[in-house]
Amino acid sequence: MAANKSKGQSSLALHKILRVKAEEDKIPLLVVGNKSDLEERRQVPVEEARSKAEEWGVQYVETSAKTRANVDKVFFDLMREIRTKKMSENKDKNGKKSSKNKKSFKERCCLL
Repeated sequence: MAANKSKGQSSLALHKILRVKAEEDKIPLLVVGNKSDLEERRQVPVEEARSKAEEWGVQYVETSAKTRANVDKVFFDLMREIRTKKMSENKDKNGKKSSKNKKSFKERCCLL
């Protein structure tokens, strides 16, 4: 949520994301507050960010690239959510946990 966006605009941004991804009931999403090392220049109160994340049903994490605080955590938390979603989709498709069968090209996920 950008500091210069009103509460309505941040909700509108989420609705746009959900509209584009309408075929999916739950997309992996985190609310991330950056530059946590610059507390004196904070523009969005922690309580506001947390309440927005709670309203959206997602996790809120504050990060700082300068101090490396929670940078890896955000990445791994998001990857964990994506993996959980993929496993759930495969389980729903197959009616059971997917085995180590060779997956089609579309079902594979590659991070660069």
